Parts: sequence; structure tokens; C-alpha cells
Amino acid sequence: MKHLVAIITVLGMALSAGADTPEMPACTEGQAVSFEDLAASHKAILFGNYHGTREMPAAFADAVAQAAAGERRVLVALEYPPEWQADLDAVMGAPDELAALDAFSMHHTKDGRTSDAMRNMLLQLRALKLAGADIHVVAADSRRYRTDADKAAVAALDLPESVDRTLSVWDLDLALHTKAACEAVDCDLILMFAGNFHTGLATRPSQVIDPLTGEATSYRAATAGVVLKKFTPVASVMLVHRGGLAHNRVAGRLAIREELPTAPDFVEEDGIYYCTGPDSITHMFSVGLVGPSEDTLAPAFEDR
Repeated sequence: MKHLVAIITVLGMALSAGADTPEMPACTEGQAVSFEDLAASHKAILFGNYHGTREMPAAFADAVAQAAAGERRVLVALEYPPEWQADLDAVMGAPDELAALDAFSMHHTKDGRTSDAMRNMLLQLRALKLAGADIHVVAADSRRYRTDADKAAVAALDLPESVDRTLSVWDLDLALHTKAACEAVDCDLILMFAGNFHTGLATRPSQVIDPLTGEATSYRAATAGVVLKKFTPVASVMLVHRGGLAHNRVAGRLAIREELPTAPDFVEEDGIYYCTGPDSITHMFSVGLVGPSEDTLAPAFEDR
């Protein structure tokens, strides 16, 4: 839930190296490709995950390691508000893992974004930086109190008239903050890790529900992918699984729930990128069976 509203269902110059990125060749449904294939033909790869599993954050950390091994400058964009940036920086610069965990221990969300698996992912990113990887980890989501610059940047976007800019604001800010962060460090590649509602490349129907009245409002949402693809070649990778358990929202609170498999038949093997064909999701990657990950650092008295 963001700003007391639960989301259901789900401008500037081009990115600096976008013009040098070759166009992605045609890719048919079920065609297997390597991570290097993706990185060579896209400036941004958006990983759409399902919160509350152990396996999806680990898979993303592995992708960052692959990207960094190619001597790229990698911008890692996470679905955290910019107010958390100083603490993320403290994690990356901490002298040891205990200090790194402590630097981020005060942050908790009620949707799985601060699960133990996510904290472990941050430790993996820290280890990559310590080993010399040129990665920059940024909190790219919408601010709790948006600035005039945030509002002006969203207002300047060329979007379909059907898109509700007010209710799509988290996605729009996520994209623009990511773009700005990449330009600030002159990144070679963007890797984003966010909920899979945010990473597709087409507008979508969505709904917001007022938590006090239960009243639903339907609208057309623009995802972060819709915005980023205006500036640079983007791949949208949906992380899928073979079923299992996740620690996610059930009846308004976090709990362990059984998950049915989401990997389609053409995703034959785990750990391999498969093209989806002409779709708003360009690729899928199966993490196999999933297990739950909760936020064990959250205070016991919180409504988790």
C-alpha cells in the first residue's frame, strides 16, 4: 500500500548511450536468448517480480553480477522512495554485513519489498561493489512528498490522453527518477527491479481502492516501461515460477500463501530467458519453485 491507497491488478534528452544501442532483432515466442543478448541490444532491462519470494531477488542479483562482469557501468533502480537513498548508500558503504543490515533495518513496507530476501539482495549488491563492480544502486520510486520538479517532469511527458497521470504517478516517477539517475552517472545499462505491474511496455487498465470506504476507481495506467521506452531500447522481463509459497498480502495483511505456477509452457527450463513474442512483456525467466520470505526485522507490533 502506498500513501494509504492499495493498488490492485495491477522530456528531455534521450539516455546518453541509447543511440549507440543496436536494435533488438525479431524474437519469436519460446526463443531462448542469453543475458548478453539482452544487454547488447537494450539500454534498460526491467525485471518484474512478485514480492515475497526468496528466489526472485536472488535471480535479479545474479543478473546484476552478469551485467557488471561485462565492465559496464550499471544503474540498479529499486522500488524504494528517494528518501531512503542515504540509507541505501550506507548499506553499500558499510564496513561489514552486520553494519549494512543495520543501516537499512528501520525500513519496512507492507508488500514484501523489505523482505529478508530483499535485504540479502542488497548485501549481494554491496559485495559486488566491494569487488570492484561499477554499479550504482538508487531508490527510484515516487517521493512521499513530491517536488515541483517531479510534478513538472510528469506534466511534460507525452502520454496518451487515456492515461490518468495522477493515479499513474508512482510509475511515472519511477521511470523519470531512473532516467535521471542513469544520466547523472552516465550509465551503460539500467537494471530495474520492481513489481511486475510496473515493468510492462504498454498502458494497462488498473484500479485503486480507497482503504477507508472500499470504493474502487478504474483508470488507465502508464507503466514505468511505457515512459522509459520513449527514450531508449527497453526489455521487459517477467520473472515467473513453477509454483510454491510466497509471503504476500492476504486479506489485507502479509501472510504466507500458496502460489500456482506462472511459467507458460514455452518456458521450458529455469534460469533461461525466453522471448514472449509481440507483447508488452518481451521476455520471461523462470526462477523455478518459490519459497516465502518475510521481513523478520519488522517490529512484532506492526500490522504485517
